[in-house]
Amino acid sequence: MIILPAEKRIDWKHAPVALIGIILVNIFVFFFYQSGDDGRYYAAVESYMQQGYLKKEWPLYRQYLKDQQQSGKLQDLNGLYEEEDYYAVAGVLLEDDAFYRYLDDNGPSLFYQDFYYAWSDIRPRIQEHIDSISYLRFGLKPNDLSVPDLIVHQFLHGGFMHLVGNMVFLMICGFVVEAALGHLTFLAFYLIGGVTAGLTHSLFDLSSATPLVGASGAISAVMAMYLVLYRWRRIQFFYWFYIVAGYFRAPALIILPVYIAREVYSYWFEDGSNVAFMAHAGGFVAGALLVALTAAFRPDVLNADYLARSDDDVDPYRRALAEIYAALDKYRFDQAAKLVLQAIKEQGNFFELRLLYFNLMKLKGGEALVNAANQLLEQDDLSDNEIRRQETVWLNLPVSDSGISNKALLNAAVNFTRLDNITSAGKIFMLLQQRGEAAAGLSKLAMCLARASARLNQAEQHSRYEKIAGELLASV
Repeated sequence: MIILPAEKRIDWKHAPVALIGIILVNIFVFFFYQSGDDGRYYAAVESYMQQGYLKKEWPLYRQYLKDQQQSGKLQDLNGLYEEEDYYAVAGVLLEDDAFYRYLDDNGPSLFYQDFYYAWSDIRPRIQEHIDSISYLRFGLKPNDLSVPDLIVHQFLHGGFMHLVGNMVFLMICGFVVEAALGHLTFLAFYLIGGVTAGLTHSLFDLSSATPLVGASGAISAVMAMYLVLYRWRRIQFFYWFYIVAGYFRAPALIILPVYIAREVYSYWFEDGSNVAFMAHAGGFVAGALLVALTAAFRPDVLNADYLARSDDDVDPYRRALAEIYAALDKYRFDQAAKLVLQAIKEQGNFFELRLLYFNLMKLKGGEALVNAANQLLEQDDLSDNEIRRQETVWLNLPVSDSGISNKALLNAAVNFTRLDNITSAGKIFMLLQQRGEAAAGLSKLAMCLARASARLNQAEQHSRYEKIAGELLASV
């Protein structure tokens, strides 16, 4: 579930200079520094395996993990070793800096003399490659805290989507906070929030050697700042929950305990997750306190005029959505449905509006729901995320698919061929065959399935759909 404040649009009279700078630094670090991580990692692991060091070090590592009482990690690695996934085992072993120090200190007593002399020359160079990887060099390790790592870890990311997700969240919330606080105060609070998030994460597992990277702790602080700045004013929020998405209005501060409670709950009950939930919680608390203290002791820092001013230039589409969600807030579902249809007529046949209408028609059922489902499945020119939501609707239709038209099914199936899993598209193809759909439509879908199968390296399916498409085209 995602809940994001969406009260204002960017006001270039209060240009988010610090925010843009933070985003550019994150992007620069990822593409110009972290881009070499994969090459360094694979070169180190490949060299390690070619030297045959795993065979020598693996028995020692098992005993080391036993002595350190890391039974869970040992069990996982034993499983990988038995499955002959030696490269994965080697990667984990090489990243364990404490184990390498143990080998370096005790090498003469652990290895035969001839082997040790060669090992002591080559193994340090392999370890240098591993240690130069960004998240190992500058990631925040709870068992080895340092001031530089508390700052730098905020500008490192575990992958491209991790970077994109964080920067989008930061942009959505950050420009309002910067406009309200000023450039330097925003930058200082952002960094303090990230540092506090890192310390909170570390406090809950001081013995952990797993490095923490990412801006999410600092971004959590920014989100909390946003909410405390508006306090009890009812502001607009965007929400997304599985296939349901939209806007609602609520007093800003009500959402803050929801954020914190969600992270604490996830920390205790989502075992095995690699998300730093307590870093998020610490960031929320830090951001809230920073703005609350500023409002109490230095109210002159806050740009009250900016916060009080409404956006008079809200675009008609957003205004229409606000009216729809205002009706939904009051449980006026018939009025909301009429407003959706009016918005479609005036603003355009947007997927979000069609999805809203479909969800409202679930309350009525019958022919109204079938018609809404057809209209939703006939939507094209969609983003990949919208197609995934369209597929979810298809998979969870609360009515029999007998009422869904061939036109809607064909359009949806063509959309689904853009996904990484084309099972739904294949099932619809079989359904359309059973219904006796015209060869022209089936051949188009078969060609889309053939191209998708080739893209996904599914050679057998590619050949089958290509053959079917050819036969159908010949019969047209």
